[in-house]
Amino acid sequence: MGDTETNSRGCCYDMIVVVCFFISVAGIIGLMIYVAVSLESPVPNIEIASMDFTVRNITQTRLTANWDLLIRVPDHFICLQGDIQASLFYKNITLVTSSEQRYNDLKSGSPQQLRVSAAISEEDIGGLIGENIIKDIKDERKVKFGSKLFFTDCRKGKRGVISYVCNETTLRFEPGSETKATKFGNNPTCTNF
Repeated sequence: MGDTETNSRGCCYDMIVVVCFFISVAGIIGLMIYVAVSLESPVPNIEIASMDFTVRNITQTRLTANWDLLIRVPDHFICLQGDIQASLFYKNITLVTSSEQRYNDLKSGSPQQLRVSAAISEEDIGGLIGENIIKDIKDERKVKFGSKLFFTDCRKGKRGVISYVCNETTLRFEPGSETKATKFGNNPTCTNF
């Protein structure tokens, strides 16, 4: 009986050692993953420096316009040449997505400003959406648009595209005009997604 008790205790002791070993290995692997993620290049903070909305044609139900966006990006996160693309939203409905627009010859050592533009046709903003935007323009003298931005990703060890969604930007029309609206108020916050 004494030998059986000793063997049983030895077996339990061995099992405890094995379990502790695996817990230690899992902890080390978890720590390595945490350190690797912590050392990853952070996502740059960007902001919309200006946004313009120029109405080319307006009726009761249809609207055509040009949309221009100026984005400010920290220099150490932006490629000196790459592509930028943007989408314009009204109440979470995409109105237009620009074509990919190439930028190049940026200067290293200072923040960069990138411009992206798109033409918005009657097909893009006709119907009820167009009527709501036209109502905002005529009655409120302002309109709010959200945007998404897509850049070439040049962070260390990264390839592909870095994407952002930006809070709504309030555009206010110039006094006596229903054709030219510019950004009003604080720069909207843009968040990586």
